[in-house]
Amino acid sequence: MFHWLSGLLSKPVKRSPTRQHQVDLESGRLTLYIFPFCPYCVKVNRIIRKLNLKIEQRDAVSSTTYADELRQGGGKMQTPCLKIQHQDKADWLYESDDIILYLRQHFATAEDLTEDYHS
Repeated sequence: MFHWLSGLLSKPVKRSPTRQHQVDLESGRLTLYIFPFCPYCVKVNRIIRKLNLKIEQRDAVSSTTYADELRQGGGKMQTPCLKIQHQDKADWLYESDDIILYLRQHFATAEDLTEDYHS
């Protein structure tokens, strides 16, 4: 009944300092474009918190610069959108479930995967 609340109250994943540093470096190439109060952005942010990720967030409503980046880079004005920066290019991933799947595949341990992230 209140499963969504448990997601907000659950504690972030604990990692060894070395592993957390590695995850911080890897997640440092990610940027999440959001709209304030967007329920799908909230859903993605719950996973970011649960997986203890440091991902820069850009409010595409409050900043015309971020809105322009989102529109030009991703091709549409829709959030959430995860920008995945590679050496020579960037990928733009839309849809909260696709973003969550990407984050789980790249940052979750086997123990983390027992959690239900889609509620």
